[in-house]
Amino acid sequence: MTRRTIALFAAATSLGTIATAQAAWTQLTPANSPSPRAGHVGVTDGGSMYLFGGKPGPTSELNDMWQFDGANWTDITPTAGPLPQTRHFYAGTYDTSRGVYVLFGGRSGSTNLGDTWEFDGTSWTQLSPATSPSARRWASMAYDAVQGVCILFGGNGAAGYNNETWSWNGTNWTRLTPTTSPSIRGRGRLSFDITRGEMLYYGGRNTAGALGDTWIWDGSDWRQVTTTTTGPGSLGVQGLFAYGATYDLVRDRHVVFGGTRTGGTLAGCWEFDGTDWEQRNGGPPSRTGCSLAFIPGLGKTFLFGGFSTTQLVDTWEYQTSPLAQASTFGSGCPGGGTGNVTLSPTNLPWTGDTFEAAANGVGATSLVFSVVGLSNSNWAGGSLPTALSTIHPAGGAGCNLLVRNDAVLLLGNQGGVVTVPLPLPNDPGFAGLTLYQQVLEIELDPSFNIQSINASNGVTILVGAR
Repeated sequence: MTRRTIALFAAATSLGTIATAQAAWTQLTPANSPSPRAGHVGVTDGGSMYLFGGKPGPTSELNDMWQFDGANWTDITPTAGPLPQTRHFYAGTYDTSRGVYVLFGGRSGSTNLGDTWEFDGTSWTQLSPATSPSARRWASMAYDAVQGVCILFGGNGAAGYNNETWSWNGTNWTRLTPTTSPSIRGRGRLSFDITRGEMLYYGGRNTAGALGDTWIWDGSDWRQVTTTTTGPGSLGVQGLFAYGATYDLVRDRHVVFGGTRTGGTLAGCWEFDGTDWEQRNGGPPSRTGCSLAFIPGLGKTFLFGGFSTTQLVDTWEYQTSPLAQASTFGSGCPGGGTGNVTLSPTNLPWTGDTFEAAANGVGATSLVFSVVGLSNSNWAGGSLPTALSTIHPAGGAGCNLLVRNDAVLLLGNQGGVVTVPLPLPNDPGFAGLTLYQQVLEIELDPSFNIQSINASNGVTILVGAR
């Protein structure tokens, strides 16, 4: 980062218009709601969340099905046809390729279950696969959108805890034989990271108590991740089970909330970015056995219910505001390469990350500069846009300065391939900051005299907080 870039960020901080932000919890007040319960799983079809069954009290279970659209809950329990037996602490996920909710096992009264069911949005169908996992509770399941199968891990049955990994293809269960595997356990949650094509499983518990290790399933094998920061449940003691977990596609984070560790139930929120854990501030009251699901179509994570001193019935949403955004404006002019000089975002501008854009249409030997400013309407020379020919006689025809030149950085040009990086401070105080970016190309003759100055379109950058 150049000194001028640092000065730019310092100036931005003093503007007083930057909202301090991180993902925040908000309690919702839907007109309709499921009854209080715990031990249920929330899954998403991409546009809504499904919630099945759970435990409303110490000696009973439910088998109703609810759907949440981000504002209200609707009871969609079929009134005809078969229904799964009442249960809690089952494994559930949504198979997006086949458009069905998949349910396996769980606990009903004092009986562990080993049945497989699918719900198509209207009715339930019990499947009779030739091969199936043994009856168990506390297993976890998630859909692998890359492999096109549901993955089930662990649980507790007649033989106690296990560390089995199974896949479901819609017809049959297959027990997988990974080279490496977590130790025997249950009561954790799998969450699928569509960005990396892998699943996260944290902690859980065995007969000795809560576990605190972090594991990744890559589609064929498990690997343990050694993190710098102690993971969820780390208020002096690492380890957590019976928590809610989901993957936030917008912010590229796995989110974990609540759960139980040795010593009690927690009211904590943690996030895993693929490398390390971070504890977040605020959130709902403490609970265990809650549901948590990110709905991509709404860009938010939703939580329902769980157990504290009694079963809970509250609904919460979790979202960053504002979200990171990057969009183009204006147009470029012909450069030393092919066609107009263009600038295109290649990722999103989050605090703590490096925002990048790609510059195309520049010459293989041209000098390329990134211009970053806090305005696209005015600069020291007057209003924007401004024709480059009025600034320098070598300004190309139809080439305009679109961005105030608060910071200028010389970029690397590898034969006309130019990446435009912008490191963003890991400070939530920058959330909500709007920046503008453009590239200028300078073509030189063999004697290094300026032949022409060309310009790209602009990019508007709205910085979001993770």
